[in-house]
Amino acid sequence: MQLIQFSSLILTIFTLLSCNSQKGTSKTQDNPEQKTIHLSGTYIISLIGTNKDLPDNLTITFNEANNKVSGFTGCNRFIGNYFTDTATIKFSELASTKMYCKEIMNIEEQLLKALAEVNSFSITDNQMSLRKNNAILIKASKEISNKKQAKENYTIEYSAKSRGLDRLININYKNISIVDAIDQSPFIKPCSENNWENIVKALNSIDIKNISNLKAPSEKRLFDGAAIANLTIIHNGRTYKTKAFDHGNPPKPIAELVKVILSISENID
Repeated sequence: MQLIQFSSLILTIFTLLSCNSQKGTSKTQDNPEQKTIHLSGTYIISLIGTNKDLPDNLTITFNEANNKVSGFTGCNRFIGNYFTDTATIKFSELASTKMYCKEIMNIEEQLLKALAEVNSFSITDNQMSLRKNNAILIKASKEISNKKQAKENYTIEYSAKSRGLDRLININYKNISIVDAIDQSPFIKPCSENNWENIVKALNSIDIKNISNLKAPSEKRLFDGAAIANLTIIHNGRTYKTKAFDHGNPPKPIAELVKVILSISENID
């Protein structure tokens, strides 16, 4: 009788353990799978380590169909394989052509070394970060393939500051934002299609890569004769900024764009 009771007790314990095990398995199965991040496409590289001073033609292209990676280092082309698992990534068998370009070889070495060390990645709004653990080694923006998207991928900032003025205007294809004082909330309204077309038209006449070299035509700001103005253009993840100039008298190459920006901001209800 005691043997029967002992056997019954063992059977009860085994049954309870089995139920708990099944419950645990069920919880694991109920957990949603992590969302797959798709890499396919070409990305323009804007940062390697801490180096932002890069040519505009550095690219990396992912082909998810065959797990191939390729790109351009500014001098040579490279190709290899990559493997991903959720947010981890590993590059292997990277090989490149052997052209010699003295002025770009250092950047090429930085890029290939960074790719060899990368072990994770993330993508937010077409901006890709390749990391080694938590350290960002490479930043890149997905290449824009059509004209509409290319037009949309600009943000324009104009500021004018003096003792009696502190204005910041921010314009993109969606919104116009104006702040007239540091402690003031921005006034925001949608950017009309006509306003944005005028901005893009003015932008098309500017070599944005060269605006940091533009010389101010006057210097009244140096003795409070004019507000200090700056223009910043953000495009494809890169920032281009002018040196300070007199508000109301910008360098000639950006004069039309500044005129359009001020006209838009002054005609907001």
